Amino acid sequence: MKYFLLIVICVLSFSYSYADEHFVIYRMGEKDQAAWNMFRKYFSAKGYNMSYYDGADSIDKHIENVNKINTSNGTVFLAIDLVLGETTNNVLVAATNARRGKGNIPDIDEVPAIHINNSMELATMIAAPFNKKIKRMPLFMLLGIDMPAIFLRLESPKDKAGEVFDRLHEGLQKYAKRGKNER
Repeated sequence: MKYFLLIVICVLSFSYSYADEHFVIYRMGEKDQAAWNMFRKYFSAKGYNMSYYDGADSIDKHIENVNKINTSNGTVFLAIDLVLGETTNNVLVAATNARRGKGNIPDIDEVPAIHINNSMELATMIAAPFNKKIKRMPLFMLLGIDMPAIFLRLESPKDKAGEVFDRLHEGLQKYAKRGKNER
C-alpha cells in the first residue's frame, strides 16, 4: 500500500510540474499534421498544459485570434514554425523589438512590450539548449499578445525531431520552474 501511494504521488507531481504555466502555441508556416501530431504527443506526455491556435494570414483573423488568446488562461505565447523533413537542424529564437509608448493605453503594436523582460527571459532559456542567439525583430504574430511571447522556427529531419523537442522541453522547463523558491 505504501508503494502504491508513493507511485500515485510521483505520478501526480510529474503531471502537474508545469501547472503554473499554460502555453499557447500559435502554429505558423505549412502546418504539417504529422509534425504537429508528434509535437503534441511529445509535450502532452511530458505533462504540459497547451492550447493550439492556427496562425493568421490577415490582420482581421489575427485580431480575432488575439482576442481569444488574451481571454484564455494562457500565460506564455509561443509562435512556432515547425518544419520536419529532409532539412538540417536549424533553430531561430526571436523576440519582439516593440517599445512602450508614452500613453496610458498601449497601441496594438506596443502590447508585447509590456512583457518584454519576461519574453527575453523566456527566449534566453529556450535559446540556451540550442546554443543560439536571440534575434530581436518586429514580429507580426505577436501584435496584441498580452503575455510573454516569442517566435521559434524549428527545422529538423524527422528522425531527429525528438532531439529538438528535448531541447525545447529543457528550455520550457527552466522557464516554468524559474523563481519557484521566490514565490
